[in-house]
Amino acid sequence: MELKSVKGLGPKRLSLLEQMQITSFADLVQYYPSEYLNNSEIVPIADAPEGVSVTMRVRVIGDASVFYHQGKTIVSQRVSDESDKLTIRWMNQPYRANQYGIGSELLVCGKVTRKRGAVLYNPRVLPPDGGIVPIYDLPKGLSQSVFRAAMAEALAAVPISDPLPESVTERFGLCALSDALQEIHFPAETEKLFRARYRVQFDRAFYYFLAVAAFREANRLRNGIAFSTEGVLDEYLSSLPFTPTNAQMRVLHEVEDDLKNSVPMNRLIQGDVGSGKTMIAGYALSVAEHSGKQGVLLAPTEILARQHYQKLSALFGDRAMLYIGSMTAKEKRLAQEAISSGTAHVLIGTHALLSDQVHFQSLGLLVTDEQHRFGVEQRAKMEAKGVRPDVLVMSATPIPRTLALLLYSDLSLSLIDELPQGRKPIQTNFVPQPRRLNMYLYVGKQVTEKNERAFVVCPLIEPTEGYESLSAEEVHAELCALLPEVSIGLLHGRMKEDEKTIVMEAFRTGSIRILVSTTVVEVGVDVPEATFMIIEGADHFGLATLHQLRGRVGRSDRPSVCYLLAQKPSQNARERIQTMLLCSDGFAIAQKDMEMRGYGDLFGVRQSGDGALSRFLSGCTVELLEQSSAAAQEVLHTPSLRSNELIRFALERYIGESNIARN
Repeated sequence: MELKSVKGLGPKRLSLLEQMQITSFADLVQYYPSEYLNNSEIVPIADAPEGVSVTMRVRVIGDASVFYHQGKTIVSQRVSDESDKLTIRWMNQPYRANQYGIGSELLVCGKVTRKRGAVLYNPRVLPPDGGIVPIYDLPKGLSQSVFRAAMAEALAAVPISDPLPESVTERFGLCALSDALQEIHFPAETEKLFRARYRVQFDRAFYYFLAVAAFREANRLRNGIAFSTEGVLDEYLSSLPFTPTNAQMRVLHEVEDDLKNSVPMNRLIQGDVGSGKTMIAGYALSVAEHSGKQGVLLAPTEILARQHYQKLSALFGDRAMLYIGSMTAKEKRLAQEAISSGTAHVLIGTHALLSDQVHFQSLGLLVTDEQHRFGVEQRAKMEAKGVRPDVLVMSATPIPRTLALLLYSDLSLSLIDELPQGRKPIQTNFVPQPRRLNMYLYVGKQVTEKNERAFVVCPLIEPTEGYESLSAEEVHAELCALLPEVSIGLLHGRMKEDEKTIVMEAFRTGSIRILVSTTVVEVGVDVPEATFMIIEGADHFGLATLHQLRGRVGRSDRPSVCYLLAQKPSQNARERIQTMLLCSDGFAIAQKDMEMRGYGDLFGVRQSGDGALSRFLSGCTVELLEQSSAAAQEVLHTPSLRSNELIRFALERYIGESNIARN
């Protein structure tokens, strides 16, 4: 039976399904809901909290009225229940005007606003019998009802066998796969849905760990480069203007052991912001050059690439070369010639290095900074420019160690868990709105008198309705008027690269004392004179971003301060801000972040193109990961035809993703 035989799926809808990579019933049943609406909990209008999605059963009590505002069609209709009345407003949905007559009973889901009476904008109208309703991410032209009907036929037509051994399902109390799929798409009750989701989450993690083990074993069998390291470390350490920490020395020796081995290095270095990961990269690049190989440091932004280039030029001189997208055609051509001839020993660049015009004479080492900023395909393409080069990836986005060992079990993991000597803790304060201007006056005086710098980070670039005073452009204009004697710069992602470079250089040298920007400065920007980090709209940022931004200061022996501002933070935002006030340990903050957000996007971090799936996996826990990892190890250490089949299936599932180690 084929999809085209399903009633309601004509050529146009089949084409939409194909765009979703659904070409069979088997594909269809594995396309999971992105969210669920639990309509079994009906909330009276009077009790509906503002800004929280709730389900209400209402009766239409008035005819629809249609009016127009700023080019938008608005359909307004009054409804009520036994507790109160409510206005429903449909934006740009004129057909709603004739859809529901007086007396119609509706089950609606949405967020109530109460600024001028209770209003519900663009609610979902749900099946009247309530229950738990799955919602799928669908393209325009494919309705939820048509998709659900096709799903029902698919579940009836597809024979579902359970690939997991009974020993695994029984040991971990997993429900049958056929039951899980039925419950996921047509849930009957919350408890059964929870068990069904757990089963699918378990399967995905289980096959992931099987594939990881297979990829890692294959990597051990590859012949790579056994670099010569004799004397390099002593020479490198003598060139440093500081004494490495014990943690840095430990990681240096771990990297050295990898480089000497003929098995290609595949190591992840995790370290909190400012812990000194770049120093490790400099050593690895020195070893590559010592062995006559070229090394690359790949950075996610031109600002960061230029910063790395300035530091590494002091070590390698003119043997280091910068390659970024904003270079002129002539500059790129000359650089390409130096790269292909081997004149350039160390390359520092951005995605521009992935260009087909860039050819290496002998690429031996790939270092990726802020590895989560690069996709799987991008890193694989870079790696393919050499012959089994060693790979070192660095991340200042901490993941709790337990999770890192599970999710990155295919990688050798190094932790730099110690900050350089002389670094002082960053004081973090929350600034109430009435004290905001006084805070800016104080900062303006400090940066002027003490030759210091201040970052001001905003969540938006330009003014946006409903988010007043949160854009970089607004705050920049405000501060220029408030502090006319202080040089204030503006930086954001829409500026040209050469403009960004000029602004950052002016900030670094002190021509600009206060830099108002967006999160373009989140990663890697190193200005030791910066002692103030002011985050406007801190409630609009996640914990990981707040911690990264705070790490842009406190990079010298000067006392540094981070000020957090928020106008009307939600309960969740207040909890994030409180965490920042009480904790400076990046790994502890990461643990708290995971607890608040859930673990659902962890596989999204490791894989590409799984946005809806990562939302579906929002209940994924460390316990589940530990259990699925243990199950994978059980299969790996129990040779049998069944085990071989499971490993083969895992490899097929992750075909083309053998580089997940670097994802």
